[in-house]
Amino acid sequence: MINIIENYSNKVVGQTSLFISFDYDPKVVEIMKMAGDGVYNNKTKIWEFPLNKLSFLIDNLTMIDNINLDFLPENQYKDTLDLTLKNKTVPYPYQLDGIKWLINNPNGLLLDCPGLGKTIQVIYAAAELKAQKNIKHCLIICGINTLKVNWKKEIEKHSDLDCVIIGERINSKGRVTYLPIKDRAEQLYQPIKEFFVIINVESLRDSIVIDAIRNSKNSFDMIVVDEIHKMKSATTSIQGKNLLKLSKVGKYHYGLTGTILTNSPLDAFVPLKFIGYERSTYTNFKNFFCEIEYKFGHQQIVGFRNMNILKNEIAECSLRRNKDLLNLPPKVIIPEYIELDEAQQKFYNNIQKGVVEEADRVNIKSTSLLGLITRLRQAATCPSALSTSILSNSKIERAVDLIDEIISNNEKVIIFSTLKEPLNLLKVLTKQHKPLLCTGDQTDEEINKNIELFQTDPDYKIILCTTSKMGTGITLTAASYEIFIDSSWTSADEEQCEDRAHRIGTQKSVIIYKLIAKNTIDERIQKLLNQKRGISDYLVDNKYNQDEELRELLGI
Repeated sequence: MINIIENYSNKVVGQTSLFISFDYDPKVVEIMKMAGDGVYNNKTKIWEFPLNKLSFLIDNLTMIDNINLDFLPENQYKDTLDLTLKNKTVPYPYQLDGIKWLINNPNGLLLDCPGLGKTIQVIYAAAELKAQKNIKHCLIICGINTLKVNWKKEIEKHSDLDCVIIGERINSKGRVTYLPIKDRAEQLYQPIKEFFVIINVESLRDSIVIDAIRNSKNSFDMIVVDEIHKMKSATTSIQGKNLLKLSKVGKYHYGLTGTILTNSPLDAFVPLKFIGYERSTYTNFKNFFCEIEYKFGHQQIVGFRNMNILKNEIAECSLRRNKDLLNLPPKVIIPEYIELDEAQQKFYNNIQKGVVEEADRVNIKSTSLLGLITRLRQAATCPSALSTSILSNSKIERAVDLIDEIISNNEKVIIFSTLKEPLNLLKVLTKQHKPLLCTGDQTDEEINKNIELFQTDPDYKIILCTTSKMGTGITLTAASYEIFIDSSWTSADEEQCEDRAHRIGTQKSVIIYKLIAKNTIDERIQKLLNQKRGISDYLVDNKYNQDEELRELLGI
């Protein structure tokens, strides 16, 4: 008799898997090896396989011996809580559905598109769980540091429950400061009276903070990770590794993001692992979903496989709605291909030639390669960052023309760039319009003040933003125009930035200009963005792309 039992996964991909036991038979062992993707436990003498191997195993094993099948019952856990509280702010109908979904699914991913108000859904879900399940604290982990203040404001706006930002202090001059990591850990150990506890993900890099959360006398019954896609790496990111240590703390675990996949299907591992839906190791997850070749002693991912399984896995543990629910005015994207003038093109070509020559001479490490690529991006976008002798800048000139035209029509505009240099230059070139600058050089306090001015004061019509600082969690609906001086490396970051203006509260169409320098690395980046967008569309939104190259990459 061959026993095939479904149970919660141990080593292979998926929430459940197949555990196979049998009296030793070399024929059966040979079929186990032929099936692939299985893991053998030397101690228990049991094989474990992902669920998609069931048909292969049955077809082949029935020829050898009788099979006993035992499957887990469906919906072993299904709460039926209803909403009981009167909300301070009236949610949209789809937000009420989201709140109900959260309180009835103790572990899940809220993947609503950017701009649909995931924050308010979590706030009210936490309030319901406090009232109905008596949870003591809701810990909010912000994937981006600047979101701490935004969460505090939203909680104060939409709820009567109190909150605290770990480490926040007001100095004698009335400015907000933050305590050192050691003091933040100590604060987590001490009794906390506030219900919502907010912390930034950078704090998780230190093990003393993780230990404080795990061993605190405060009961963090609900843990929410906002912008969880920022913690996608389980192998190179300390904060990603430490986040997974919190997956056993409390009963309710939620990951929030509108863009779970930024570069590849592997980005889903940490979110799925955190909510307890993925039980395999990262290595097994990677080997199951990736086509890998070995070149020069190193692994290289050349494609993907089993994408339908990953797509179903994400769908089963998540709630995803798009902005069609809001009936918003359209978002219009206008790509503008800019031809560099002769001097700038020559400068770019010389930089490119130097990159190629250096690549031919030395064995470039990834970090130095990134530096070389950054030079090319600077040469195409803001050559003055590399040389004082290059004064022409075709992209910046076009951006200034667009800004003047937009402001002449009494409209506001957001300018995004991955680099600080073009934004600093634009601040000088548009100083008559009093532009607001929001980059890593400004404090969180300054940035929050600039956001408030842009949103409320008609005299401030320009806000200059780096994508890393302002691309997520910020509302800038005062603008009807956006200009991208250059592009992010991921379609997810692009979409996040686009939706700072196109979200709840948008009253007019949002016009987005994307400036792309012809005959430069910009065109290559656009191709990569389209490819990454196609991967995400297929796995998250079930949109099928007919592009043959993309289909081959995904193995569909």
